[in-house]
Amino acid sequence: MTNPIQPPGLREQRPFGYWLKHIDRAIEENMSRLFTMDGLNRRGWQVLNTVSYGPITMAELDETMAAFLSAEEPTMRPYIDRFAERGWTSTAGDGAVTLTSEGRQAHQRVAEQTGVLRDRMMQCLSPEQYKVLMELLQRVAAHLDALAVETPGQRPSAHFSPREPGRMGHGRPQSA
Repeated sequence: MTNPIQPPGLREQRPFGYWLKHIDRAIEENMSRLFTMDGLNRRGWQVLNTVSYGPITMAELDETMAAFLSAEEPTMRPYIDRFAERGWTSTAGDGAVTLTSEGRQAHQRVAEQTGVLRDRMMQCLSPEQYKVLMELLQRVAAHLDALAVETPGQRPSAHFSPREPGRMGHGRPQSA
């Protein structure tokens, strides 16, 4: 006779951060395969897509892409330079970057392929589940942003519950 209440397997017990990294890595790998045909990577696509909305200065582009900037990649300028070399962008006298007709064609082609891939990646969720997932992720992101501005030594938010035996760090039972 088997035990009807079995603890979850090791994979199911992994924390929230693990799943975020796992999903991001899987998205990156799928997108990389897609973008290789156009000589892009995921970040390049994000820059191309951002420029597709209309004229944008480098300062505005870097501000828009701030979440992806780092010490190793402090600006999106190299992407714009590569696009210009390919004839995909032009820069006006005021510094505003826009897509050329070739750039619009490339954007359209990649946007269609990306849409198909995104649909395939999310086909495991119903539209309602996807909406709930997005709302939950946005809530967690806003909460983490708020935590980032708390000063050291400040008391945790009132609704935070410390870990208890048999519980993960999120205050919910491991198996439910």
